[in-house]
Amino acid sequence: MSNRMLKNATLLLLLFVLTLTGCHNVLMTGAMIFRGREQQPKYDILLKGEKTVAVVPRAVSSNAFELQNAPQEIARQVHYLLEENILNTVRPNHRNKKLTLVEQAKVEKWLDNCNNNFDSFAEVGRDRSIKADIVVGFTIVGFQIRDPRDPYMVQGKCHVEVEAVDAATGKVLASETLIIVYPPSSPMHAANPALEPRLRREFVGVIAQHIAALFHWHIPHELQGIDADSINLHRL
Repeated sequence: MSNRMLKNATLLLLLFVLTLTGCHNVLMTGAMIFRGREQQPKYDILLKGEKTVAVVPRAVSSNAFELQNAPQEIARQVHYLLEENILNTVRPNHRNKKLTLVEQAKVEKWLDNCNNNFDSFAEVGRDRSIKADIVVGFTIVGFQIRDPRDPYMVQGKCHVEVEAVDAATGKVLASETLIIVYPPSSPMHAANPALEPRLRREFVGVIAQHIAALFHWHIPHELQGIDADSINLHRL
């Protein structure tokens, strides 16, 4: 089938669906067809009941040079994604109006005061300055941008362990190990000095999306990775 025929068939299918659903569902139906079905989170603990949640990063990676402030940057983006996709979303079944997210500035101040040295995520949540019911914590076990075998090649690789814990009891409510590679296709040659910092910024955002999506509705194929060509990294 030619591209033109395929496009016409797609349009006919869309028009047929719209006649069944009514015009008021045009935007929703279009999104369902072209973006794919949204999937409920693997852990729905943030969608139910009144609760205060803190996002807490930790790192055990020895690669301090490349890691830099990545844990804090990831935590800020996870906080934002949970806020947008659970607290502020317009979709009723995706929303929890009773969710409260502890400001990341408070979490970062607490971590600075203890020099990022703490025994458990529950310990952070129980502190009087945090007062969280649930802590969404993640530990960066490995993080790299440059290939150690070839420093001229760059590709984001991250091993992150995610936990959600009840701050009062220490009970683990969710646990997941994520291995994230970005872009997923292959490393890139860092001929342009602007490539590495941009890749790092993009990679931090990708890691945050994977962590947050464990707890909110999302479109699965958007988490499967974006090829370097589609984000114009090769054109730098």
